Amino acid sequence: MSEVKNIENRPKELGEIEFYNELPNMPVKIDLSGSIGQFLAYDIFDLDGVQPIETGHLNVNNKIIGVNPSKASIEIYKKKNTKFQLVYVIVNAYGFKEVNGELVGKPYNISLHPASKRGEVSVVTPEWIEKIDLEEMDSVPRLYKGFNPFCGAYGLHMIGTVDYSNIESDMLGFVHRMYALAMPIEHREITSPEIPQLNDNKQVRRDYEKYRKDRYFKPFRKVKPRRIWGCDSPIELFLLQAMDSIGLAPELQTIICEDGFTVPSFHKLWENQRSRRRLKMITEADYYFPDKKLAVFCDSVAHHSSAEAIKKDAAIDEKLKEIDITSMRICGRDIANSPIECAKKIEQLLVELA
Repeated sequence: MSEVKNIENRPKELGEIEFYNELPNMPVKIDLSGSIGQFLAYDIFDLDGVQPIETGHLNVNNKIIGVNPSKASIEIYKKKNTKFQLVYVIVNAYGFKEVNGELVGKPYNISLHPASKRGEVSVVTPEWIEKIDLEEMDSVPRLYKGFNPFCGAYGLHMIGTVDYSNIESDMLGFVHRMYALAMPIEHREITSPEIPQLNDNKQVRRDYEKYRKDRYFKPFRKVKPRRIWGCDSPIELFLLQAMDSIGLAPELQTIICEDGFTVPSFHKLWENQRSRRRLKMITEADYYFPDKKLAVFCDSVAHHSSAEAIKKDAAIDEKLKEIDITSMRICGRDIANSPIECAKKIEQLLVELA
């Protein structure tokens, strides 16, 4: 177990939000489909069973792959002496509301974390995979109590329990899915999900497929979470929680391009300059309100106060203005002092843009 390290410098006013400090003993549901956008929903939809799905397995299974591998697939794994790591897809959430007897939250972070034993990443054989019911395992509730995505602390792994007591609700890591990562893999044989947003751009599609291989299908060497998507800092989380408390629901971490194309900015997707140039990317907004075409940025003093940084931010704002997108920059110090007040300023600007 990693040492539990709480999220630092929480503004006290956030403690007044319902279910912020602690969740009651009730069923929990994370609203992924309604919160994270079409792109990310497609991307993590099939992360269960044995991964990645290779064309050879599709061919021997008549293009139909279940959560539990078929006998034909098991035989392929045995012949190749394949080993497996069990990987959990973990979601941190915020904004919990009681709906029909359930607590419904929205994701602010998605991470991958390997199963471990005695501090080492667990590795299993095809014979183990053959005997176990992966679908049943995936249905058992699992929780990391003390999962802090900002410092890599993952806390206590709990199975089949709903003990949410004595810890802030955003420090609970809910296991959304589990998959068995096959090792080694044939990179040229990997299939990727169809995502409508990428069908018209072959190069972006190739970048995306490389990203999946590097992030989802790269074996873990250490028992350490691998971040996929979400808020980059506690300051961003605090503002997000404050906005939610007054009914604002922006998109998170959105890449905005010169032609108006927008897509969630995964932490390792399109991170190199060449890929960003191919996208004709203008910037990455911390929050984006597509209906009002408002991009919100959380600007830290450390990275946005120099003359060079101010000039760069102004150039970005001008480019966004050219495609009718309004920029709003909020100082990190102001968020730390009162995220609710900052959220109300965003709300006021949205009214003015109506």
